[in-house]
Amino acid sequence: MKIFKYRNGYICITNISENAIRIRAGLNDRFDEENPCVRYGIYEMSDKHVSSNINVIIDDEQLVINGMKTEISFTKGFTLKMHVSPEVRFYGLGDADRSTLEKRGTEHVIWVHNVKCYIPYPMLITSEGWGIFSSTTYYQRFDVCHRNPDVLSIFSDKGSCDIVVFKGNGYKELLCQFKAITGFAKMLPKFAYGLSYVANQKIDAFNMINEMYTFRKEEIPCDVYGLEPEWMEKRYDSSVDKKFNTTKFYIPYWMTTEQIRENTFFKPITNMDFKLSLWLCCNYDLSYEEERNAVIKKEIESYDKEEENLDYLEDRFEVDDHFGNPQYMDKLTVKDEPWFKHLEKFVDMGAKAFKLDGAWQIEDHPDRLYGNGMKDDEMHNLYPLIYAKQMSEGYEKHTGTRSLVYSSGGFAGIQQYVATWSGDTGGGPKPLVSMLNLAMSGHVNTTCDMSVHNIEGIHFGFLQPWSQQCNWDYWNQPWLFTKELKEAYIYYARLRYSLIPYLYSAAYEAYIDIAPIMRPLVFDYPDDENVYNILNQYMLGKYLMVAAFMKDKRAYLPEGIWIDMFTNKEYEGGKYVDYEIPSERGGALFAKKGSILVRSYGITSVPESPFSSYTIEIYPSVSENVFNLYEDDGISLEYKEGKRSITKFKVIKVDNAIRISISERKGDYGNKPDMVSYDLRVMNINENDLIYINDILYQHEITDGTGVVNINEKELFG
Repeated sequence: MKIFKYRNGYICITNISENAIRIRAGLNDRFDEENPCVRYGIYEMSDKHVSSNINVIIDDEQLVINGMKTEISFTKGFTLKMHVSPEVRFYGLGDADRSTLEKRGTEHVIWVHNVKCYIPYPMLITSEGWGIFSSTTYYQRFDVCHRNPDVLSIFSDKGSCDIVVFKGNGYKELLCQFKAITGFAKMLPKFAYGLSYVANQKIDAFNMINEMYTFRKEEIPCDVYGLEPEWMEKRYDSSVDKKFNTTKFYIPYWMTTEQIRENTFFKPITNMDFKLSLWLCCNYDLSYEEERNAVIKKEIESYDKEEENLDYLEDRFEVDDHFGNPQYMDKLTVKDEPWFKHLEKFVDMGAKAFKLDGAWQIEDHPDRLYGNGMKDDEMHNLYPLIYAKQMSEGYEKHTGTRSLVYSSGGFAGIQQYVATWSGDTGGGPKPLVSMLNLAMSGHVNTTCDMSVHNIEGIHFGFLQPWSQQCNWDYWNQPWLFTKELKEAYIYYARLRYSLIPYLYSAAYEAYIDIAPIMRPLVFDYPDDENVYNILNQYMLGKYLMVAAFMKDKRAYLPEGIWIDMFTNKEYEGGKYVDYEIPSERGGALFAKKGSILVRSYGITSVPESPFSSYTIEIYPSVSENVFNLYEDDGISLEYKEGKRSITKFKVIKVDNAIRISISERKGDYGNKPDMVSYDLRVMNINENDLIYINDILYQHEITDGTGVVNINEKELFG
């Protein structure tokens, strides 16, 4: 850490990695008051005592960062101005904007707000290989070359300047640098990558079980069943005294927790392989728990009755114990009780997930003073983040397993704790843009409220990192749809579930290798100027490209050959193509030639035990392609310790020889199957093509242009 005199104040430079520097500015040379997100263990911004690859020139009057003239003023809050090149493109800011992907020429506010800004990220990454993160939780405004076409400005009227400038070769490396500061994306339980269905809020136990039964009877895949606020005895109960509404969800008062699991509605839920999710609202003062965990002792006015001299009480004529304790304005918070503590009993009964509604985490609290001494101007953006943190950590500490907690609100860093959905904004084009912006900000596990009133919404809703349909107060049970919509819903639900191994592997790639599950085309094709600001197309994992809400019936295909997954038609890439959406589909789904898609057909829920057989669909090309199939136990936290297996698939076509390489499963985990079998399907094969697997020629059958070989590990490796 080095401190420099700068204009009428000081600048502190800290090298937090070789490719990231922290820059703090203030009127004095004391920089010992830490950012709350650092103090609470959310951000990692400590001095690593390494040399930096970022060049900084600083003296009394000038600050130059990586060749960019920078100005910081800090008389009231701070203003930072960076003079940038005219060619640089900007991405990020999370959910602060739903109108564009590339941010140059725009201006945005960093403040959690219902509908217009649920999950802001005060960060940008650029096409020139650098990024910037302003870590204060106060209100900020990002002017991305809007008022001045050559200047990036960051403004806040409170707090101090505390930014990180980082660099990397491409968007993936930039996000890696950013996540090293704000936390790497978590892996959800495997079942979370199926479908989450949220019931009508008026539902009771009988109708809930009947709906679950209908899902299974209709063979509509689904894993999570969510209850809305009327599951509680008191609707919108934000206290720690909440109970089940026993009129709708009767639980005999005398039952033990084990008896509740085995003899109430929880038993058939388990029998039908569903996971129950409970809706929550929160106005609890979460800062007490964060301060406890940070081992910061904040003096709170209280009386120590053992040490205080109580002789004065001899003068009282009447004894009234009402006057013996301090009085707090906050009657909701139990200051010595973590928020999650009261939820443990519901988890012990059988609840497996929690939905964090926007109430009251995204609302302004203009007159609130929190237990950590903060007012709402500093705590407002921080609150959804520590809410997510305490929910995730509380569940995982209590159960020893991964949590499925999903929230509508958030702030930079939320990717390490929970999944999110795009709030009460439906499932149309704007939520799609929100999810793309969050991907370019480092957030991975995103979805929206699926729109089920048209096939376009169903198409988009099932082709996301995770999928959710929220009924709220509607009658949108899929078996009540029109014939056309019901068939589309079932088709896309089964399509999604067939892709679970592919999507789960993509989730691991997002965790270990940064690439978001769902990402804009510019992430994979940064040099193609046609994709810089495409808002309705995205990559889903390594090989699949989705086009949604295709009003003009056109799609842009990057370089290469792309295969229509619905019609099997091939398209030459590097251009826009006219696309006629099949009548029973809601958009386009392309696989790039060279794709290796690992699939699992015929499941209606994600099994607790790992798959023992896979269908491998191969679209061979003359370039070698690789896919890593990731497997683990699907629920424990041991993936963080490397307890998993990886199977590497390689494919290349040389003349008429299709050469497939399958590795042994590398690694181990708790319930790893003894043997795995593969149903290999080489798509669009020619009559004279030969199939080699691990350099051995295999006979194959051809059905509808697909070469089929069935093989298992014993045959491959003895």
